[in-house]
Amino acid sequence: AQPRSTADLLKSVPGFYVESSGGSVNNNLFVRGLPADGSYRYVVLMEDGMMAHDANDLFFIGADNFVRVDENIERMEAVRGGSSALFGSNAPGGVVNLINRTGGPMLRGVLKASVGTDGFARYDLNANGPLSEDWRFNIGGFYRFDDGVRDPGYPAARGGQLKLNVTRFFDQGSFTLYAKYINDRNIFYLPTPQNVSGFPSDGTMASRDATFLEIPLPRNNGDQQLPLADGIAQVGGTVMADLQFDLGNDWSVRNKLRFMNLDHQWNALLPFELVDATTWANGFADLTAGETTDLTFTTAGTTFNTANGLLNLGGLWHVEKPMTNFSDQIVVNKTVAGETTTNNFTFGVYFGHYTANNRWFFNNVLTNVQTQPLLVDLVVRDAGGAVVREVTDNGFRNYLDFYVNGFGNATLVSVFAGDEIEFSDRVRLDLGVRFEHDDYEQNVENTETFDLGGPTDADDNELFGNSTFTRRDVDFDEWAASVGLNYLLNDRVSVYVRGSRGYKMPLLDQYLFSQFADTAETLYQAEGGFKVSSPGLGISAVVYWVQLSDFPSQDARIDPVTGATVFETAIVGKARTIGFELEAVAEPAPGFRLTGIVTLQDHEYTRFIDGGVDLSGNWIRRIPKVILNFGGSYSNRGFSLGGDWQFFGKRFADNANTITLGEFGYVNARASYTIPRQGVTISLGGTNLLDGDGLTEGNPRTDESGAPAGPVLARSILPRRGIFSVRYDF
Repeated sequence: AQPRSTADLLKSVPGFYVESSGGSVNNNLFVRGLPADGSYRYVVLMEDGMMAHDANDLFFIGADNFVRVDENIERMEAVRGGSSALFGSNAPGGVVNLINRTGGPMLRGVLKASVGTDGFARYDLNANGPLSEDWRFNIGGFYRFDDGVRDPGYPAARGGQLKLNVTRFFDQGSFTLYAKYINDRNIFYLPTPQNVSGFPSDGTMASRDATFLEIPLPRNNGDQQLPLADGIAQVGGTVMADLQFDLGNDWSVRNKLRFMNLDHQWNALLPFELVDATTWANGFADLTAGETTDLTFTTAGTTFNTANGLLNLGGLWHVEKPMTNFSDQIVVNKTVAGETTTNNFTFGVYFGHYTANNRWFFNNVLTNVQTQPLLVDLVVRDAGGAVVREVTDNGFRNYLDFYVNGFGNATLVSVFAGDEIEFSDRVRLDLGVRFEHDDYEQNVENTETFDLGGPTDADDNELFGNSTFTRRDVDFDEWAASVGLNYLLNDRVSVYVRGSRGYKMPLLDQYLFSQFADTAETLYQAEGGFKVSSPGLGISAVVYWVQLSDFPSQDARIDPVTGATVFETAIVGKARTIGFELEAVAEPAPGFRLTGIVTLQDHEYTRFIDGGVDLSGNWIRRIPKVILNFGGSYSNRGFSLGGDWQFFGKRFADNANTITLGEFGYVNARASYTIPRQGVTISLGGTNLLDGDGLTEGNPRTDESGAPAGPVLARSILPRRGIFSVRYDF
C-alpha cells in the first residue's frame, strides 16, 4: 500500500472515506456516511488490542496522532459496522487494530532507508527473535526528516519513535511487556487559495515569516511563544502489559494494562478570508477626511505590492494539550460443548481514566497571498504623511482573539459479554452486549478582555483568564448490542444478517463550553451480505442501513461580520445512510493479482435544524456518495509491479449544500526488485503519480456562512511524491 500516513492505510477498508490531505497526522475518517466535523469520531483506533486513547477525537488531536505506521506493524485488522460497538468504547462505526510484531524462535529483522522528492528521508528498523528458550523480543522504530510536499520554508516533519516488547512464555500462557517512546513533529496542511494569481498548486499558507513569534499576555504573565515550526508535536510514551493464561477445562483469561503520558501541541497559520487589500484596509481603518492607509511587509519593511493585490485575514493558533491515560481490560473466555450446539462465551470489564488539559492561544494576523506568505502591517497616516494610528503590530491584528484554559478528567467503566453459538457446521449465531458508565469533570477558567495600552490596536481587546473557574460534572450510562446470524451455503459461500445498537458518548473537551448539552448519540444499524472464498477469487458484498440520532456540530468559526473567533455548538438531529460495499480480490494467473473496492452510499440529514434553518434532506457535508479503489500487481522472479486508482465522487463543503467540491481521482504506482539470496529489495514508488488535483474540504471556519464572495479557500489532496528505498531483510 505504501501509505504516507496511518490514514492512508485505512483507505483500503470499504466504507471508510479518509481525508489524508492534512499531512502525516490529524487526518479525518468518515465511516458509512456518518456526519462528523473530522477526526476519527465514530471509529476507534487500537494498538495491540487496546484503544490508542480512551477518547478517539478530542479537540486538536485525532486518534492517528497516537499510532504511527512503521516496520514494527505486522498487520492491520478492521471491523466496521454494528458489532464494532462491542469491541471498544464509543466505537459504533468501526474498530481498527494495528498489531505489532513480537519475537519468534529465530532472529529476524528489517533495515530500510528511503529518500524522496521534496527533501524526504526516512530510516526504519525492526529486529526480533529469541533471548532464550522462553523469552522473545522485538525492537524497532523510525526517524524521518521532510521538507514537505508543500514546502513552508522550514522542516515540515522531523522526529520518530522507538518501540520495544519482550515476551515470556509459560506452560499455560505468556506475559508481554510493551514500551513506546515518540518524539515527532509534523506540519498540518490547511486550505489554500484556489485559482489565485501567483499561488502554485503545491503552495502553502504556512510560512517561516510567522515562526519564532511571541505575544504579550495580560496580568503580568510575560510573553507567550508561538512555535509554528513545531506543527503538530508529540513527546511522550506508552507502556503496556499483556498477561494471558489457559486455565484448563476450556477456560482462559487475558488482562491488558496500559499507561500513556503525552505532551501534545498544535500550531498552525490558518487562512480565514481573502480580501482586496485596498478595499479592506480603507474600510477597516475607518478613515476620516485626508487620512490614508499604508501597508508594508513586516519583516522586509517594504511597501506592500503584490500581483494579485490580496490580503489574507488569518489566524496564528497555538494549542498546548498535556495528557495522561490509564486503562485496564480483563477478558474471560469459556467454551461449552453440548450435544447439538457449542457456546463460546466471552465476559469482560474495561476501566479507563484520562486527563486532558487545554490552553488555547488564538491570534488574528494579516499576510499577503503567496506560498510562504509574509506578514503585513497596516498604519493610518494624515494628509501630511504622519502616522495617526498603528492598526497592527508585527502582522498581528488581534492578540488573543480567543483563549481557553481548562483542565479535566474522565473515567470510563464498561462491562461486556458475548456468545458465539455454533448450531452446526453451517449455522452460527453471535450475540453481544456492552454497558458503559462515564464520568466527566471539567474545570474552565473564566475570561475577560484586557487592554494592555500599547501603541497599536492589536492589544486593545485581549481575551485572557481572570483566575476564577467554572466546574462541570456530568455522567452518562449507555449500552450497545449486536445480533448476527451466519449461514454457510457451502464450503466457499456464506450469507449473513446483522442488527445492532451503538452509542457515542460526549467527550471531555466538549464541556470546555457551557452551551454543550448532556446528550449521548445513538446509532442503529442493519446489514446483510454474502462472502465468497475460492482459490482464485474472494468477494464480500454488503448492503446496510444506518441511522444516527442526537449528533452534535461543534467547531471554531470566524464571524463573517466582526472577524472574531467563536466556538459554536448545536445538537442538530438525525442522519441516515443506505449503502452498498463490495470488496473483491482475484488471482487469474500466478503472480497476477487484482483488487477492487466499491462503496456506494445515499446519505442525508433526516432532521437538521441549524440556526433556525431547516436543512433536512441535504447531503451530509464532505462525504462522497461514490468511492472507488481499483488496483493490480504482478510479481515474477523477484520483480514486482503494482498500482492503484482511487476515485471520490462529488461532495458539499457545507451543511446547506451551497459549496460543491468536485469529484477527483489519483493514481499510485510502485516497482521493486529483490536480489536473489541476498535479502535486499530495491523499490521505487510514486503517490499521486500524475499530480492530480482534488479538494477534500472547503474552509470549515467560514463555509457555514455561505459561499465566499471572494477567492475560494479549500484544502487540496497532497501533490505528487516519489520515494526510492533500499530494504534489507535478515
